[in-house]
Amino acid sequence: MRNSKIVITLIYVISVCVFLTWSQVHAANTTMLSEPLYETRVSASSDPLVAQCDYSLWIPEDTPIVKFVFVINMRAAGKHLFYQDLEWRALASKNAAAIMYCKFEAHGVRENGYGLSIMAACDQFADELDRPELKHAPFVLWGHSMGGRVAQDFVRFRPSRVLAFHIGLRGNPSDEEFMDEEPDAMRVPGLYLMGEEDKKPRDIRAHFLRARKQGSPRAWIWLPGQDHWPKGMGFREDNTTPEDWRAWVANDIVIPWTDEMIRLRLPKNADPREGPVKLLEINSKRGWLGNIQSGQIAPSKKFLGSKSDASWFPSEEVAKAWVDFSFVAPPTHLQ
Repeated sequence: MRNSKIVITLIYVISVCVFLTWSQVHAANTTMLSEPLYETRVSASSDPLVAQCDYSLWIPEDTPIVKFVFVINMRAAGKHLFYQDLEWRALASKNAAAIMYCKFEAHGVRENGYGLSIMAACDQFADELDRPELKHAPFVLWGHSMGGRVAQDFVRFRPSRVLAFHIGLRGNPSDEEFMDEEPDAMRVPGLYLMGEEDKKPRDIRAHFLRARKQGSPRAWIWLPGQDHWPKGMGFREDNTTPEDWRAWVANDIVIPWTDEMIRLRLPKNADPREGPVKLLEINSKRGWLGNIQSGQIAPSKKFLGSKSDASWFPSEEVAKAWVDFSFVAPPTHLQ
């Protein structure tokens, strides 16, 4: 009888602990997702050329100063999944960042006014929310497909305002002028995320290699088994599971890489309320390199092979996360 009471007591204690743990996690997630998405619309203008567009903004709770803004341009049905991605929201909360979602499709940012539209959205949010820092907060750009082209072009358009960028499965060939980058743009760190099953034009690979030959701190990441969209998703289809979304968006490597870029590029005393933030330059001769075909990694000084063709990483930890993500099983492009 005594043993039975002990067992029953243990079961009760364990059940209470499990319930409390679940409640805490559920409460944390609910609180995180319950914070409002603010909306604004930028009106069209011909002089200067500004595109009309709608934008949404999320600011973590208890953020006294927004230090920078994640600018997300995810195509079609996948936009709402970024709203629900708790890892991206946690990254923003940790680093005092807002997340802005762009609701447009564009080939670039200059000839159609979308570059100035993005900045105008930040100006409007600054006035509407009494957040003056948004007028000058640097950007971390993330774009899928045509949105990746927008990110690529914005780096050329306003490199001084871009902390880092991500090009996710970028389509459509580019002319030579679009491919050119000035030295200031070359200094901006970037990730090129390419699905190994996706059939992309060669120019985006050439863009990466051209930048690396100039010593730009950029990395090429294979997305194992991935196509242009997450499984179950397209312009109208939206049946992606959380597991498929997470594998496609590559959080295991993208989150640590982005976190390191923020640490290396954003001054500790950065205060966009005082004006434009002077971002720190990365010394790409340091760090780690990775062979994008084999997954071999090594400190830059000890790397064997062509350094100008290799992905650059800020640390051993991030380089290993890249190997674990892309090379646990040999990608099909190597078979």
